Amino acid sequence: MELLSQVAREKPYLGPGEPGLREVAGPVTLLGELGKCGPLDEFAYLDSSSRTLSVRGARILVASLYANDGGNHFTIPPARFPFVGLKASREVASAVSSDPTLSELVRLRSPAGELYDQDYKEDNVLDELRISLENYAVTSSNRITFVDGPVVPGPFPSTMGPKYEAAFQQLLKERLPRLPDLVGIVKRLEFSRKLARALGSDSSDEVLTLDLGRGKAIYVSPVLKEDVKVGEEEVSRYMTYVRVRDSAFRVESSNPDLLCPGVRTALLHSSFRGIPTFIEVADRLSRRLGSASFVQAFLYAHQLVGVSYESWNWYQEALKELSQ
Repeated sequence: MELLSQVAREKPYLGPGEPGLREVAGPVTLLGELGKCGPLDEFAYLDSSSRTLSVRGARILVASLYANDGGNHFTIPPARFPFVGLKASREVASAVSSDPTLSELVRLRSPAGELYDQDYKEDNVLDELRISLENYAVTSSNRITFVDGPVVPGPFPSTMGPKYEAAFQQLLKERLPRLPDLVGIVKRLEFSRKLARALGSDSSDEVLTLDLGRGKAIYVSPVLKEDVKVGEEEVSRYMTYVRVRDSAFRVESSNPDLLCPGVRTALLHSSFRGIPTFIEVADRLSRRLGSASFVQAFLYAHQLVGVSYESWNWYQEALKELSQ
């Protein structure tokens, strides 16, 4: 913040840039029922979170991660891994990159080497930060790991510009060695159409799953296979949709042998809402960690360089998160 106060105190506030897109999509095939199996005896789980702080001359994007690896807790921060993204002018970026301490913790460029300038889509920066943290965590573990979200994350490659697609290609390459050991729990289904496409429905996957499971204590859809392509990488992932009480979510894995144990484990640990408890724990702790980092950054920025009006609102949200 002291560096920004020297370089950017008189500069205007930066906007977020164009919004990014979300989910990877590919051809979907209906395979049949899930089958029988038991839950996993042991596993790791994680989630990441991110927030934006708008100051004069820069947009500061702060990511955080919580992971539980067989009872061992791991968080970023404080682990020394780049968890801050900075969208700024070249002058500000140059000043940060020349600082040996900041350069270890702050990302100025995408995984593909593109500068995070004012025009770089902010949603993509946030996605890239979170996925980088998750990749670091999963490659540090030898256990089967549940992630909160898709195992192949990222926007629709065909609708992105080359620089964004290149970033997700690099992130996928980092994840590929551990991909067969990952299980994804996808809670946000309002914009997903995978099950709907397979069954010929016009509904969202969320509405469709809740409808198919109406009147049942637990509903598990048939297994779907989706082939996705990110750059030169082609990946198949297997998935099923689950309704428990009033919650609908998707369980997915690139490993067909891991899908069934992943579903059974999610069902065994379902909370009163229906979502797996370990996913709720990771989500809550990663967001609280992110809120704490944001509040600290906000207080420094407010004193040294000035913060935007929207950042005051985000500050109040972060305080509320920490008080819960």
